[in-house]
Amino acid sequence: MKKVLLLLTLSFFSLTTASISQTLVDNNKIPNRLRVFIDGCERWDGGCDMDFIRTEITAVDFYRDNQIADVFLLINNNRSGGGGRQYQLLFIGQQNIHAGRRDTLYVNTKQTDTDFEVRERLTRFIKLGLAPYVAKTKAGEGIEINMKTDPANFVDEEEESVDPWNYWVFNVGSNANIELEELSRQINIGGDININRITDKWKISLSGRIDERLRRTIQKVPRVDANGNPVLDESGNQIIDQVQNSFDVSEFGFSHQLVKAISPQWSYGYDIAGRQNTRFNYQFQTSFRPAVEYNFFPEAVQNSRFLRVNYGVEVRRNSYVEETISGVLDETRVLHSLRASLGLNQRWGNLEIGYRLRNYLDDFSSWSTGMNISAEVRVTGNFSFFMRVEGNYVKDQIYLASGDFTEQDILSGRVTLPSAYTVDTRFGFNYRFGSNLNNFVNRRFFGRANFVGND
Repeated sequence: MKKVLLLLTLSFFSLTTASISQTLVDNNKIPNRLRVFIDGCERWDGGCDMDFIRTEITAVDFYRDNQIADVFLLINNNRSGGGGRQYQLLFIGQQNIHAGRRDTLYVNTKQTDTDFEVRERLTRFIKLGLAPYVAKTKAGEGIEINMKTDPANFVDEEEESVDPWNYWVFNVGSNANIELEELSRQINIGGDININRITDKWKISLSGRIDERLRRTIQKVPRVDANGNPVLDESGNQIIDQVQNSFDVSEFGFSHQLVKAISPQWSYGYDIAGRQNTRFNYQFQTSFRPAVEYNFFPEAVQNSRFLRVNYGVEVRRNSYVEETISGVLDETRVLHSLRASLGLNQRWGNLEIGYRLRNYLDDFSSWSTGMNISAEVRVTGNFSFFMRVEGNYVKDQIYLASGDFTEQDILSGRVTLPSAYTVDTRFGFNYRFGSNLNNFVNRRFFGRANFVGND
């Protein structure tokens, strides 16, 4: 009997030891390859090129489903003062031995960098961020790491610390568009210039733009006599006259902004603007708006989230093309406005909300308010939806022209009609099923030979 008890006891401990040993092996099992999900590339043009990233980083598996990935990489960006961009790379460990591990890297690019230079630099930092995770996989055993750097890189940084342009950036652009049809012709021409200087404490910007839309249409009108009877030709067919209509809509404007940061969250400044917009009956409008702004989040996290509230008082000088419904051609009005904006870039997607409330100080019955929401939300690993909604309740259309307008004036967009509200919506969804593995790059038959018309 004692031998049986001894045998059972030994058997129990041997099984327990084996099970404990097996558990330790399973918990410390080294995975073959790292599973990576990248979010954010589809939102930015230029440097964030997924095809290039997949081609250059072959030691990991890229997945389309964020739920099963070991590492979630979220890429945010903001335009920097020098005209380039600052990319924020958030590495978030999700599965297995990587769960709970987080890291953040920043990649700064210059305005003069080409798309190739940007994507090469961004991909290099993605490699650096993934390296600690890949080191804990079997694929990491075959990776060679070169820890050498080019001394010229440090020389460039020292030289750039003394900026010969004193942080001023200039942008000049122009555009033109011509559309021809049998009975219509439209020419759109425009140009713009932007000058800015942005540092940690100051933000200065000046901009100007001009847009001209020239539209000619030919309308076929049956000819009739004074009594309304059709006028016939020698063959007995009614004569059709071609009537040419011309519509010219011009817009141009300028703006200047000066902002001074007085703390990590408080700032003050002003906006000066001028514009001509014949569609809104403005022969010319000038405005001056001093304001103060508070940011609830520190600037260090502005790539991931921000919440800003801005209040200002604005003086407007309006000169109208035609007499308004109030019977004036020139007037000066004072209004105040409150603006708030919230932005979030998180693992579940991105969200931006804006709100505005304003009214004229000499007439509190003349006011407007509006909100816009844009979101891209990942509901599951395969299903996501997006939407953009903007709504405005309008009771301050003081610019509306009095008098009657022709059908052509309305259809051409030359005038604005009175409205109590405006709503603009756009939404959709995306659902993907099938293979989650997304390592392969195949760009055969890419593009449509630059055709922009109908196929």
